[in-house]
Amino acid sequence: MRICLVSIAVIVGTLVGAAPSQAALRFQPCRDAGFKCARLSVPLDRSGKLPGKVSLFVKRWPARAKQRRGVVVAFAGGPGESATAAFSNDSLGSLGELRATHDLLVFDQRGTGRSGLLRCPELERADILRAGGAAGRCATRLGARRAHYTSRDTADDLEAIRIALGAPSLSLFGVSYGTRTALSYALRYPTRVDRMALDSVLPANGPDALGRDTFAAVPRVLRSLCAGRACDSFTRDPVADVGRLVSRMAAKGPLRGRIADRGGRPRKAALGRFDLISTLVAGDFDPVLRRQYPAAVASALRGDAAPMLRLHRRAIAAENDYTPPRELSAALYAATTCEEAALPWPRGTPFGARRAKSAQAVATLPESQFFPFDRATALGSDVIGLCLRWPEATVDPIPGAGPLPDVPTLLVEGADDLRTPLESARAVADQLPRSRVVTVRDIGHTPLALGVTPCVNGLLPRFFGGADVPTSCRDYRSAPPLDRVTPRSLSSVEPVRGVPGWPGRAAAAVTLTLRDVTDDLDYATDAGSTVRGVGLRSGRYALDLSKHVLSITNVSFVAGIAISGRISSFARSEKGSLRVRGPRGTRGVLRIRGNRFTGRLGGRRVRGSL
Repeated sequence: MRICLVSIAVIVGTLVGAAPSQAALRFQPCRDAGFKCARLSVPLDRSGKLPGKVSLFVKRWPARAKQRRGVVVAFAGGPGESATAAFSNDSLGSLGELRATHDLLVFDQRGTGRSGLLRCPELERADILRAGGAAGRCATRLGARRAHYTSRDTADDLEAIRIALGAPSLSLFGVSYGTRTALSYALRYPTRVDRMALDSVLPANGPDALGRDTFAAVPRVLRSLCAGRACDSFTRDPVADVGRLVSRMAAKGPLRGRIADRGGRPRKAALGRFDLISTLVAGDFDPVLRRQYPAAVASALRGDAAPMLRLHRRAIAAENDYTPPRELSAALYAATTCEEAALPWPRGTPFGARRAKSAQAVATLPESQFFPFDRATALGSDVIGLCLRWPEATVDPIPGAGPLPDVPTLLVEGADDLRTPLESARAVADQLPRSRVVTVRDIGHTPLALGVTPCVNGLLPRFFGGADVPTSCRDYRSAPPLDRVTPRSLSSVEPVRGVPGWPGRAAAAVTLTLRDVTDDLDYATDAGSTVRGVGLRSGRYALDLSKHVLSITNVSFVAGIAISGRISSFARSEKGSLRVRGPRGTRGVLRIRGNRFTGRLGGRRVRGSL
């Protein structure tokens, strides 16, 4: 959904920056309790070639302390996210603690939220991974104004706000793509920056449409997931496993298999190489998905595609989860990304030549840059697809000449982040003499925004208060365990203790199936008081939240074994029965009381714990 001389930077900031605004911001109480709101009108095109204005929506929470320490401006990510929606009174996290000593300023960047929202319905309905045609139609709809929604334009808007506010300087806080926006302001107006705090850092010249920073970080992240021999039960090297799977897909085509559709019926499904890395990257926001990835790769190598196909389906649901345009503008996302991304074709390349230029550019790069993936994976980039028919402006929107200001800067990175990898933050830190990089273990993207631990939650108050901060946060304790490889057949299931043969294997398969249903609840469809989902291979289930009753219909996790039944007091003092269907020697009924089960399978008495 992503640097030269200081004397030049001062000249650029003076001559081509935002024109001084004579109008002061008039703040009035607004719907977000505690904040006061105002508007400021700025030119759409500061060169004057294109007429029009943008009305910027600005919120401020005045500092409570009499001796306030300055103004902190918060930038949201995306690009396209509404900052005033993202940073509301009830979603500030540790940023809210700064209100005691700093004015907190938030504004919707042009084209987002309540600042001249850009709308393209065709793009809002599109799958962002395959949105090239819709993006082209959106570009036509927006016309020439599409070129004036870059981070440089936002930096000039913020300078106009600063002048209207009467503030001599600003401190900056950015999240994800908001870090690029913050760095753009710092490059353009270096003498107006006090401090910077950046959560999940995108360099000022990013993002790279080929995702080379992501590919470079994949081996480190995969090995981190399997640290401490966590993957020993199914692999010696998760990186080599991915490499083997990618090579197999390059030779034989997409990974294919069967998984349950929305109705619980087994259906054919497939995924390609870019889908494979997209699934891994989607784990930035989902630790369960991220930590199941190595086992799903191992299953695919053993001929069972279902676990990876389901992970991909979950990843698609996470990435394409509907967000109202007022909260995230798809049109702004395209307009900014296609102007600012480092694309694998020269600016101004005709639409029809862009794919060929991309292939030529990638062919000059060593395959090792993408390992354990390959060049073809990089060419599947969603950014390339999005921008294939987007007409860029004739001039590259470089934010400013630089260098970055020599001010205290905090850079916070999740160790498992693949969207803005740790290496990118360190590269930016190298340009900032007074910077500190804090690494958060077992976390993907935006650890500050997630506020996962006391250590992380204390970083912003300590930094903006002038206190020292640690170099890492190590008190994250809730990383879920890695799964073992999903059994493809009953013969690969270990029998429950004391019950040998097929009945014991079938009983173990039932416990695995119930565990999988429990894990799947996080991804199920919530329809009022009932949550509905499907099994891995077939079947469906429904959990009545008001009555705590789980109903299961022909759910299959281990191929060949399906269970049906009803469990009351689910996740409490469970009680119910399950009918087991399968090959001869496995059929029967199990009764559940608490965490124990008893019954007969294949004519044999079985018992055990869930």
